[in-house]
Amino acid sequence: MDRFQTIESFVRVAHAGSFTKAARQLGLSRALISRRIIELEARLGVRLLNRSTRSVSLTAEGRALSKASAEREIARSAQTPLGGIRVLAPKSFGVTCLTDAIVAFSETQPQIRVSLSLGDFSFRPADFVEEGFDLAIRIADIRDSTVLARRITTLNSILCASPGFIARAGPPQSLSDLTSYSCLSHLGSDEHDRIWTFKGQRGGSIRVDGLFDSNSALSLRKAALAGLGIALLPHEYIAADLAAGRLTRLLPQYEVRRPVIALYPRSPHIPQKVRLLVSYLVHWFRHAASSIT
Repeated sequence: MDRFQTIESFVRVAHAGSFTKAARQLGLSRALISRRIIELEARLGVRLLNRSTRSVSLTAEGRALSKASAEREIARSAQTPLGGIRVLAPKSFGVTCLTDAIVAFSETQPQIRVSLSLGDFSFRPADFVEEGFDLAIRIADIRDSTVLARRITTLNSILCASPGFIARAGPPQSLSDLTSYSCLSHLGSDEHDRIWTFKGQRGGSIRVDGLFDSNSALSLRKAALAGLGIALLPHEYIAADLAAGRLTRLLPQYEVRRPVIALYPRSPHIPQKVRLLVSYLVHWFRHAASSIT
């Protein structure tokens, strides 16, 4: 069994205090983590962990190995981008944009294992650290001193609808007209989710309502394609639909620009592998933008 993976499993268990949490953080089964620790103890000839039905604690030998392993990992990660990175990202952005960038990164850095977790949810900026993630992607401005944030790209959301819907309802002529149309809004816990705000000289805010809402931009796209109403969606998500005529842009003078931010724990020792991935994402999206727009 790979020695690095075995030590990594032990360190995760030591820090998490739980085989189950360590397995979830590494994306592995609890049985595999347990087997790795047993084999490590057998190879060293010492017991590293005190196990009970409720908790896991380190023996004196385990504490010594954990400290030594952590020190070696810090020194090594500062110089060499090895090991794994766990990334947390919104599902719509992850499926539409981020996965392609991560795959391209993995092709250039095969020594780094990337685990990408996607979901439609909201979280406090620092929550991802407690869950064992190294990096989180958030589509919003972040002001939190406990994390470092770097913008990797910007999403431009535009108003759109299917040709069939426009033929039935007619195209809106102004922002205020949207109040009389079925609009497909993002579903969340914020009471302002149904208020679309456009900034700039032609900006303004309008409260919308409609037949369908969702917490997923991909679901809102499908609803727009089905002719259920007008949607406000990132251009990057619907570029192919616009080019094929499946969706039509409305009121082109209005758009919403939202930053896509990479978050990682604030620390004097940022692992080289994390720095490398974040820099790669900035570069990839900068050069991919011309092909998306």
